[in-house]
Amino acid sequence: MRVAPAILMYHAVGAGPDPHYAVRVDEFRVQLDWIAQRGGGRCSVAGVIAGAPAPPILITFDDGHISNYERAFPLLHERGLRAEFFVNTAHVGNPGFVSWAHLREMAAAGMSIQSHGHTHRYFTALTPAELREELARSRGLIGDRLGTPATLLAPPGGRMDARLPDVARELGYARVLASQPGLWRRRDAAVLPRMAVTAAHRGAAFQRLAAPDRGRLALAKLRYGVLAAAKRALGDGRYERVRANLLGQGGGSERA
Repeated sequence: MRVAPAILMYHAVGAGPDPHYAVRVDEFRVQLDWIAQRGGGRCSVAGVIAGAPAPPILITFDDGHISNYERAFPLLHERGLRAEFFVNTAHVGNPGFVSWAHLREMAAAGMSIQSHGHTHRYFTALTPAELREELARSRGLIGDRLGTPATLLAPPGGRMDARLPDVARELGYARVLASQPGLWRRRDAAVLPRMAVTAAHRGAAFQRLAAPDRGRLALAKLRYGVLAAAKRALGDGRYERVRANLLGQGGGSERA
């Protein structure tokens, strides 16, 4: 792998369940044009793992929000770009989420459909048996409904511990895509970092996120470490209540 790509992590485009992670449609359009101009988005993460040349920027989405199909997919497709879509299989077809028909259409157009677990329960809160069930059921459903089992896994909320890569590998996943910031420096790395795109990343701020220099990358890692420590200290429930109050959401859960 000649370059160290930035793997971007999106959620909703336009309105979404968490405004912090909902990128405006006009801004998303501009971001895709910028990515395309830099040669990014030409293949998926799965494509790079299979041997394709790595572009400088790769695109992923978490949660399977309906905007992924209605807004993101058409804009990606018309530019000839590829992306990974990580879905919770228990939510597929529910109001506000993509359906299996949507996912089949997206896969036929070259998009990569992968696992975000079955129910969006945080993996760190599961027993070993529950974790294996989440991973196996999600991978199996994607294989049954789309014809190709998932080979990539993104943990909900970015919650993962040291056991996850080994368990995922045993169940047929080739890589885990995490939420901690960083660049993909080794093709064979078991856990791949991603750069989270939020509503605040507009214009130059987005460009600095997608093509970070060493200093900005260090700051992003420091911020992530501080937030991870807060999650551990407060616990998931209390952390999310504090976060919702700070963001003015008044409730809801963290999405990733």
